[in-house]
Amino acid sequence: MATSTRGIHRKNRPFEHHNDQMIRRSICISQFLKDSQMTSLKSNYITSIINDIISSNNEVENTPQSQLGLITDSDNADTFLRLNIGGTHFLIRNETVLRRKTGLLSLIVRWPHEKRVPLADAYLENTNEYYFERSALLFNVIYQFYLTGFIHLPENLCLKDLLNELDYWCIAPDKYLAECCCFNRNDNQLDSFRSSSEMDQADYFRHLRFGEYRLQIWNLMEVPASSFAAQIFTTLSVLFVFISILGLVLGSLPEFQLKTNYTTTIDSISIQMIEMEPLPVFERLEFICIIWFIFEYALKMLISYDRMSTFLRLMNIIDLLAILPFIIEIALNLFGFNTKNMRDLKFAFLVIRVLRVLRVIRILKLGRYSIGLQMFGRTLRVRDFAA
Repeated sequence: MATSTRGIHRKNRPFEHHNDQMIRRSICISQFLKDSQMTSLKSNYITSIINDIISSNNEVENTPQSQLGLITDSDNADTFLRLNIGGTHFLIRNETVLRRKTGLLSLIVRWPHEKRVPLADAYLENTNEYYFERSALLFNVIYQFYLTGFIHLPENLCLKDLLNELDYWCIAPDKYLAECCCFNRNDNQLDSFRSSSEMDQADYFRHLRFGEYRLQIWNLMEVPASSFAAQIFTTLSVLFVFISILGLVLGSLPEFQLKTNYTTTIDSISIQMIEMEPLPVFERLEFICIIWFIFEYALKMLISYDRMSTFLRLMNIIDLLAILPFIIEIALNLFGFNTKNMRDLKFAFLVIRVLRVLRVIRILKLGRYSIGLQMFGRTLRVRDFAA
């Protein structure tokens, strides 16, 4: 450690760029695993990264193995983090940073001073600032993220430079992207954000059991542009959605329905009723489509590197709602309740009707593959965001 007459502490380290990047990456991945509650991955993943740091430079100190001295939230509640980014001063409350629970800064504010210094390019004693030799213009996006919780894409910034800056500060590009920017930016620009997240996903899959195979299946299901097989899988999924919707529509027409007689009891009086039911072929068709939807959803949840995050995604919630009516009907049958014989129970009959109406929600599954529906959804979200 060398100290100049200007009160600047700078580390003498020939491999400082490589080691700093490795340390930052290991810290942020550790925080990601903690936030995602992926405890089974933590030890192997962090150990492998720490070994890379030690093997590249045996003199590296303050590695993530010393994380036991973290500062608690209460210690930082009324203090500030002072940063100097490329000569520009930034001041932010530690409480504001901790509110986001992600990124490099959220860990820096939890560390004592002696553990913060190795992560910065220098420490300025006269102003008590941690100096980072980065672009202040790009850091404005990071600063705004910690204030608002959203990443905005200024038109005057190079998208590639912004991606590199977000990666440096360990912030997921597309996870926090503001809806107004999703709406205003073209698809090629947004794809850059998604591809950056996909590279991070590859890192997380690599340290899972059967990670390589799980990543291949994930790309097959979620990244149509990754391979020809993925395009075939996407086409097949769209085809099943169209067939399912077509079956629902045609099954509601009188020309494709059969009269079904059943007896109901009202005030101890048996009454013969007639109800129109779709042709059996449509029921078989729906059964096949639902089996495909269940297989698709279950496989996605099985191979995901972060099941909770995958479960909470909007399109996956829609997928679940699309198969939920069928699953409930199957469960009722397994417990001895025949849905066709529950007409006498008004509440139960109403529930069955609602479940059948909910089948229409599967049309929203097309939003995964339709640019028009995605734009429509973005328009609605931007409208709510503006309001």
